[in-house]
Amino acid sequence: MDVRRYGQVASATLVFCLVFLSAGCATKKYVQNYTHDNIKPLEVKLDNTNKQVAENGERITDLDRKTEKGISQAQSSADEANQSASKAQQSAVDARGLAQQGVSDAASVKQELENADNFQSVKKATILFGINKSKLTPEDTETLDSLAQTATGMKHYVIEVRGFTDSRGPKPYNLQLSEQRADAVVRYLTLDKQIPLVRIYQAGYGIDDPAAPNKTRSGREQNRRVDVSILVPQSSAAAELQPGQTPGSESQSQQTPTTTTPQ
Repeated sequence: MDVRRYGQVASATLVFCLVFLSAGCATKKYVQNYTHDNIKPLEVKLDNTNKQVAENGERITDLDRKTEKGISQAQSSADEANQSASKAQQSAVDARGLAQQGVSDAASVKQELENADNFQSVKKATILFGINKSKLTPEDTETLDSLAQTATGMKHYVIEVRGFTDSRGPKPYNLQLSEQRADAVVRYLTLDKQIPLVRIYQAGYGIDDPAAPNKTRSGREQNRRVDVSILVPQSSAAAELQPGQTPGSESQSQQTPTTTTPQ
C-alpha cells in the first residue's frame, strides 16, 4: 500500500515537473520571439541612422573643406586685386606727375613765346653747309659746343634754329633740305649736349630770307646755312650773360663747297 502510494506521488511529481518545464520553455520561446521581432527593426533603424549620421558628417566635412578653400581663394584673389590696384594707383600717380611736369614745362614755354617780343639774342652761331649737304663737320660741332655751354649756364632761354638753302634747284627740294639741316643741328644739341627739346624751336625756310644775293658763288655759300640763336628775356639778358660776353655775339663755321649742283 505504501509502495503504491509512493509511486503515485512520484508520478504526480514527475507530471508536475514536466508541465512546469513545458510552460517555462514556452514562455522563454515566446520572450525570445517577441524580443527578436521587436528589437531587430530597431537595430535596422539604428544602423540606418548611424549611416545617415556618418554620411552627413562626411558631407559637413567636405563642405567645410570647400568653404575653407573658397575663402582662401577669395582672400588670395582679394590680395592680388589689392596689389594690382596699388600698382595701378602708383602708375596713375607717376603718370599724373609726368603729365603735370609736361603741363608746367609747356606753360613755361608758352609764356616765353608770348613774351617773344621782349626776348633778345645773347649768342648766335651760323653753320654753313656744302652743296646738297646736311651733315655736321667737326668744326660745326665745336661751334655748337660753345653755344650749348652758354645755354646750359642759363635759367631762362630758348634756342631758335632756322635752316636755309641757296636759290638753285626746285623749291620743294630746297625746303626739305633746309629742314634736314635744321634737324641735324637740333639732334646734336639734344642728343650730344643734352639741351631739352622743349627749349628748341626749329624750322626750314628753303630759299627764303637769304643772307646774301644768290647771284654770286660767295652769296650762295652764305645762304646754305643754319642760323642758331640763344634768346633770353630782356629783363634778365645782362644777368644771363657770362663774363666777357656781349649780347648778340656771333660765331660761324663753314663747310668746304663741292662742285656738284648748287643748293
